[in-house]
Amino acid sequence: MVLFLLTVACMDNTITSIKDPPTDGAPRIQVDPSPVDFGIVPAGESSAQIITMSSLGDANLNVTAMQIGNGRETFTLLEPIVGSFEPDSFAELTITYTSDGSETTGDLQILSNDPASPNLTVPLLAGAEVIVDTGDTGDTAPPLSQPVAVCSVDPTSVLAIHESADWIGSASYDDGSIVSYDWTLISEPAGATSTMPGGTANRRGFTPDVAGEYVGQLVVTDNDGLVSEPCLATLEATAGDGLWVEMFWTYSGDDMDLHLLDDGGVLTTDSDCYYANCTWGGLNWGTGGPTDDPILDLDDIPGTGPENINIDSPARGTYTVYVHDYPGSVYSGRNDVTVNVYLGGVMVWTDTRNVNSEGCYEPFVEVDVPGGSTTSLSGACR
Repeated sequence: MVLFLLTVACMDNTITSIKDPPTDGAPRIQVDPSPVDFGIVPAGESSAQIITMSSLGDANLNVTAMQIGNGRETFTLLEPIVGSFEPDSFAELTITYTSDGSETTGDLQILSNDPASPNLTVPLLAGAEVIVDTGDTGDTAPPLSQPVAVCSVDPTSVLAIHESADWIGSASYDDGSIVSYDWTLISEPAGATSTMPGGTANRRGFTPDVAGEYVGQLVVTDNDGLVSEPCLATLEATAGDGLWVEMFWTYSGDDMDLHLLDDGGVLTTDSDCYYANCTWGGLNWGTGGPTDDPILDLDDIPGTGPENINIDSPARGTYTVYVHDYPGSVYSGRNDVTVNVYLGGVMVWTDTRNVNSEGCYEPFVEVDVPGGSTTSLSGACR
């Protein structure tokens, strides 16, 4: 059996039709074969069937959800496919069946805008294994079934720092009982310090602190000590639609401070957003009300960051980023500092520099708004 590692979503046993009437022509869905007959599969073994979902109408077929309804203990849809399909197009779906030796039925449910079959049900069938008496009367224990981890993250995209997501694993299953749910973050952006929340099947309230992709992995263990294959879910943390500046560094104990200067701004004045005057707001820049004012929404002293300054709707102008190596830190050696600049949700500049002068204000970059052009700065510390 081939397993795909992908972002998956947990589903209920039923999916509800939506109102999506065609405006020009009519979509039509067809699935072949139907029913899907796996025949007789020996107990403990698996078999896969590839079925074809076709769009045969004269309007786009919009498939919004698909899942195994009944029989999900033995039938598995490896990769649900949703989206819009033009007339005369098709997609292939793979369903696997893991046999327990008995006659088994189930169904594949597909939700679409086909007015004739908005909630199409495709029967899934498997025959009973025929037991041949070999004359051996010895008792043989049935093979143990591996548990299955089913995972997702909800929602799949959040605004870094300001929004949170939940890692969901409660749809995992086993023929016995699941006794542990092991969630780990196996991938995160450089500079991120957010950790997986505590809990069991579901880990709620995860707040990413750096923009980028976070990958969570779920592995479950059942009461027989069997361990599932890993399930992966991916969360995208965005940088928002305005001006977004984030900073982190390598060694802790070295307090680095992020500064963002307004157009024509001067360091450590009200035209400079930094820890002393801008923590969660407080400055009045531009003319458009609070949306064009800067906010320092992350400030770190003992660790390695991150720190973040953002403006939802920055006024037109040239903004300057400085890094201040705050004097009197525990660590005073060389330290690599990374600054990322986003505009309109897109990274427009990044650089990592060595900062090792206590008390130094080092210029990093100028950013032009709204154009997004950048000018890397260098020179003596201020």
